[in-house]
Amino acid sequence: MTAAEKLYEAVQYLPEPVIAEILDFAEFLRSKVRNKPEISSDELLVDLIGGLENSVTFMGESSAIQQRLRNEWR
Repeated sequence: MTAAEKLYEAVQYLPEPVIAEILDFAEFLRSKVRNKPEISSDELLVDLIGGLENSVTFMGESSAIQQRLRNEWR
């Protein structure tokens, strides 16, 4: 028996207000699944670890790095 069949069997004898709550929750879950963006492996944050270690922006003394970053926002 599939999960959908088990769910149907479980709600069959419940009062209508309870079934309405279950339906509302099921629709909420369906919208979450539908609106969830698919993430490819090249977009994962884990893949960026260590990506700035050779960046020119972050080389040198910390005060110089800070000054360069401030200058970018002017």
